[in-house]
Amino acid sequence: MIRTQIQFEKKAYESLKTKSKETGKSISEIVRKSLDQTIESQETDLKWRRALQSMGKFSSGLNNLAEKHDEHLGDRW
Repeated sequence: MIRTQIQFEKKAYESLKTKSKETGKSISEIVRKSLDQTIESQETDLKWRRALQSMGKFSSGLNNLAEKHDEHLGDRW
């Protein structure tokens, strides 16, 4: 790990202290976990946006895929 310093507004710091006492976890641990979750959530959102942007941009060559998707996919699912 890399040691660093961050500054909090008083209200945020007080909330962190309360959460720390309630959970028995250090403020550092709470901040690390929260940051990890935020980054993971943003990465997931980015993946979804990319997937949605690609919709309709590729052709399968099948004109009736929406109607007969079960037949086309067969045992693959």
